[in-house]
Amino acid sequence: MTLIKSLLLGSAAGIVAVASAQAADLPTRKGPVAAEYVRVCSITVAGAPVVGFVLPGSDTCFRLSGYITGQIEGGNLKTGYNTSVARPFGAGETGGNTGFQNITGTFNRDSFGYTTRFNATFDAVSNTAYGPLVAHGEYQFNHGEGFDNTGRVGSDGGLNRAYVTWAGLTAGKIDSFFSFTGGGLAWANFFSPNRKGYDQPDVLAYTASFGGGFAATISLESPASLEDMTGGNSFLGSAAMGGMRIPDIVGALSVHQAWGAAQISAVGHNVRATSLMGDGATLDRWGFAVDAGVSFNIPSMAGTTVGFTGAWSRNAIVYSGLPDGMWGEQGAVNGNGQAMALGDAFANGNGTWATPTAWSVSGWAQFQVNPQVSLGVEGSYGQIRWTGTNPVALGGSLLSNSKSFLVGGVAHYDPVKNLDFEFELLYQNTTTDRPTGYLPGGVGCGVVGGVTCTWHGKADGFAGRFEVTRSF
Repeated sequence: MTLIKSLLLGSAAGIVAVASAQAADLPTRKGPVAAEYVRVCSITVAGAPVVGFVLPGSDTCFRLSGYITGQIEGGNLKTGYNTSVARPFGAGETGGNTGFQNITGTFNRDSFGYTTRFNATFDAVSNTAYGPLVAHGEYQFNHGEGFDNTGRVGSDGGLNRAYVTWAGLTAGKIDSFFSFTGGGLAWANFFSPNRKGYDQPDVLAYTASFGGGFAATISLESPASLEDMTGGNSFLGSAAMGGMRIPDIVGALSVHQAWGAAQISAVGHNVRATSLMGDGATLDRWGFAVDAGVSFNIPSMAGTTVGFTGAWSRNAIVYSGLPDGMWGEQGAVNGNGQAMALGDAFANGNGTWATPTAWSVSGWAQFQVNPQVSLGVEGSYGQIRWTGTNPVALGGSLLSNSKSFLVGGVAHYDPVKNLDFEFELLYQNTTTDRPTGYLPGGVGCGVVGGVTCTWHGKADGFAGRFEVTRSF
C-alpha cells in the first residue's frame, strides 16, 4: 500500500510539473482594456441647455444639429416697370420717360418654384471660471429653381453663422445686435432691420449683464449695404460705393424676463460714395438709425407671444427694415409693378446729394392652439421720403417717395417631434409717387420695345409656400 501511494503521489507531481512547464511556454494573455464610453453632457448657455457628448480627452461638450427643408412656393405675376433712376439723358432729352419702361412680360416668368436647404450646425461648449466658452458654426447648402427660391438656380453652399462667445465677448459672423427681431414668423419677411435670417454681419462686440435679465451691448459690425441684402445698389446706380473706413457702430439696451423681452438700439453707419453722374462729387457722411421692440408672453396660453417693433433711419436704408420685406424685391413683389427707390443717398448730378428718411413699424402674434398646431399673423407699414433732390439737374429729379404695407399668416402642424409642416401666405402693396423728372408725352413715347408714357406707381403681389422640415 505504501508503494502504491508513493507511485500515485509521484505521478501526480509529475503531471503538475509538466503542465506547469507547458503553461510557461504559452503566450501571456492580458485582461481586456476598460471601454471608454461616450459621456453625455449638458451646459447651460444663455438660459438654454446645450446637450451633447464630451469630446474624448477634453472637457468640451459637443453637439451636432441642424435641419433639412423641402418646399414649394408660388405667387401671382403682373407687369413690372423699371425707373432706371440713374440713367443720364441723351442729347435733346428733357425728361425721364425713356427710363420708365415695361421690362417684364409675364409669359416667360416663373410663377412657382422649389427650394431645398440642408443646414448643419455644431456647438462646442466648455465651462470656465468666467462662464461658458462657446464656439458655434452653421453651414447651409441650398438648391433652388423657379419662382422665389433661395436666389439661385442650382446648388450652392455658404457660411451662415460662425462665432465665439466668452465672458460677454462675441467675435465672428452672428445676428446683428441692432435688430430686436428677425424677419418675422414666415420664411419671407416683414419690414424688419433683419441681418438675422441672412446677411449676418461680422462683429466684435461686448455685452455687459446687470442681472435680472438686463444687458447692454456695444458692437462693431461690418457695414450694411443694399448690395449685400438684395443685389441692388445703395446709391440707385448714381454712385459707386467708397472703401470701408469705419464699421457700423451699434449700441443696444435689452431686457429678457418671464413676461417677455424688450430692446432699444441705435447704429451709426458711415456712407462713402463717388458720383457716377459726371460731376465728380464725393460723399462722406454719417447715417444713423434707431430700433425699438417689445414682445409679451401670454401666461394663459403657453407658447403664445405678441410683439411690436419699429425702426427709423436716415442715410442708412438697410436699417429701416424696408428692403427686407417679402423676399427683398423692394416693394415690387414677384417683379410686379414699380419698385421703391431705396438707397443710402443719391447723386443729383450737380455736386449735391439727396438724402432718404425711411421708417417702418411691424407687429405679430403667434398662438399655440395645442402641442401640434400653432397659428401666426403679422403685418408691417413703412415709408421712404427723399429730401435735398435737385429738380433742375437732368430735367428733374427721378427719385420717388413711397409707402408700403404687408400682411400675412403662417400655420404650423407638428405631428411628431422634430417634424414640421408649415404653410404661409403674405401680401404686399406699394404706392410710389410720380417723380418730377417724369414728363408724359416726352422723348421716347411710342417707341417699339415697351416704352410707356403713363406713370405706373402701383405694385403689389402675394407669395405662398408649403414647407416640410425635419430637425435633428
